[in-house]
Amino acid sequence: MKRLLVAAALLTTTGVFAQTTTPAANEPAGLATAFMKAMEAEDASAIAAITTDDFTIVSFDGQTADRDLLGQGLSGGFLNLETATATNLRTRNYGTTALVLGDSKFKGSLQGTNFNTNLVFTITCVKAGDKWKVAAAQLSGGAAQ
Repeated sequence: MKRLLVAAALLTTTGVFAQTTTPAANEPAGLATAFMKAMEAEDASAIAAITTDDFTIVSFDGQTADRDLLGQGLSGGFLNLETATATNLRTRNYGTTALVLGDSKFKGSLQGTNFNTNLVFTITCVKAGDKWKVAAAQLSGGAAQ
């Protein structure tokens, strides 16, 4: 009986640990985290590696950019990010498409205009073969602080 209780305790503990691990970069939530980290690091090559060829982002002020324009903005100093962390991730999978919703503290400047706001975001991921990519990102935020 003691062995059964110990085994049950180990199995339930393993489930708790599994729920608190960081999402893998090859899964939608991990990919969304990697996308936000690449934005924060202003790493245009990382953005290019994890996005689709037809990627589009809609910023919190309604501006749109494709992958190349976002990369140019990051590498050219037009977009400078101090903070862009992904938190409170929630994933909804629909076969080869997944939506990742989350929150972010977004702080930096765009063409010299500072912003410091809390955002919510939706990142759309698509699966081609066995690999996930970010196809679109939508940032929605409150008034700049």
